[in-house]
Amino acid sequence: MQRFSKVLVINPPSPPGFVSNKDSMGGFGQLFPVGATYLPPLDMVYLASYLTEHQVQVEVLECLGMELDKEQLAAAAARACRSEPAGGVLAVVRTSTPTLDWDLSVCAALKTQAPTLCIALCGAVVTHVAKRIQDAGSVDYMVRGEPDEVIHELVVGRAPSEITGLSYPQGKVWATNPDRVFGRDLDRLPFPKWELFPYQQYQLPRSSTHAVIPFLPMQSSRGCPAGCHYCPYPVGQGAVFRYRSPANVVDEMEHLVKDLGIQYILFRDPIFSLNQKRAMEICNEITRRGLKVQWKCETRVDCLREETVRAMANAGCIGINFGIESAEVEIQANVGRKPITQEQFIKTVKLCHELGISTYGFFIIGLPGDTLYTILDSIKFAIDVRTNWIQFTAASPLIGTKLRDWAISNALVTPEDQAYINSYSVMIATESLTKEQIKELLRFAQFIGAYLVNRKGILKHSRDTGPIYRALQAAADSLAYRTAHAVYALGRWYFTRRIEQVAQPAQ
Repeated sequence: MQRFSKVLVINPPSPPGFVSNKDSMGGFGQLFPVGATYLPPLDMVYLASYLTEHQVQVEVLECLGMELDKEQLAAAAARACRSEPAGGVLAVVRTSTPTLDWDLSVCAALKTQAPTLCIALCGAVVTHVAKRIQDAGSVDYMVRGEPDEVIHELVVGRAPSEITGLSYPQGKVWATNPDRVFGRDLDRLPFPKWELFPYQQYQLPRSSTHAVIPFLPMQSSRGCPAGCHYCPYPVGQGAVFRYRSPANVVDEMEHLVKDLGIQYILFRDPIFSLNQKRAMEICNEITRRGLKVQWKCETRVDCLREETVRAMANAGCIGINFGIESAEVEIQANVGRKPITQEQFIKTVKLCHELGISTYGFFIIGLPGDTLYTILDSIKFAIDVRTNWIQFTAASPLIGTKLRDWAISNALVTPEDQAYINSYSVMIATESLTKEQIKELLRFAQFIGAYLVNRKGILKHSRDTGPIYRALQAAADSLAYRTAHAVYALGRWYFTRRIEQVAQPAQ
């Protein structure tokens, strides 16, 4: 017998003063300033689609795109409960690391306005903060891992004790069932039913396009076996690379383009070209069908042969995000990353630019082993590598990562310290640098990135091919990089005199 007659799929409103992106950081989420673009958590889109495909009545309350505040959301939930039998509505609420306390307050507001509503909380962080959720007293179920099958089994009436990946109250204590194994066959999942969501409200950040164009994210694979200690992807999605077949991927792309009018697709795979044969098959299928769409992805330099890059460019790829992290191979190795040399980065970035692919370089400051000089070298390399855009973030010991284990073992954070807003906030010191020193270096790096290399987006439209624009852009690039090197040299002189490199415990 079906337990619930209706499911509310809820992405809560952002905490006051922020824009929440719960899909960021491998599903653990980040908070950005007001004005940032809205992106929905893809697992909620898949959940709504999976339930709809299985004949479950679904109502989506995606509060960012629908611009609902806490009170409006609670009122909508109350209306849904009034139209269904008592206890017949299940709300599946998506949470994240930086929004957990706020989301629990949202759950409490839902319970106040709709006392018969049952609430299931899901998200990558849920497994690691179970006691905080239990103590809040406003949640009826916790979903650990991917929610599709767990929620469906709960809805259709399977005994909670038999549902893997589910935690639920049993008397005065909570029962925690065994983990659910991640599904390997991603082709079985229905295409996301974006029609259930306010998808016209989602826009690309300025670094991806110079105009407002119809856009949606996609996921062609899940999981990452790379094992980098700072990365949350293996924590939230597992270490096994799970992928969709090339035909299935391009089928969805074709649906987005022809049925929804989408012109730009952002792949949210941890490493799009981890299997280069598959990546090339996707590209060849796009080309074979004559599908005209621009797209962007994230991958590693050592997962890109020249023939792969050329196939991607021919298939409409106009942007690639690269995790460079540190210019120093020793620092990369310290955090479990297979080292990539500066020469490899420069060669691949140059090839991308020759083929019309814009590049974005990600750097992390304050990784284990980082010193004043390794950080300064990374800042210089961020200028020299000549990616179109660069981003500097701080090493963030996210829950579940090996970096957090390292930080706890070195007394840099406590197991109870779970405060986290985004990767721009310095949370830990290193063996030779204090948190304040790292903050200063991060601010310096971010100044060079935002105002010189990225130029706040001024004359950065990589797809504008007009000769006048191109000439102005080339002049701006030349001036910006010369200025960046001059500012870097001044900063290096300043920091090497201000920061004493003495052996002392980090604090």
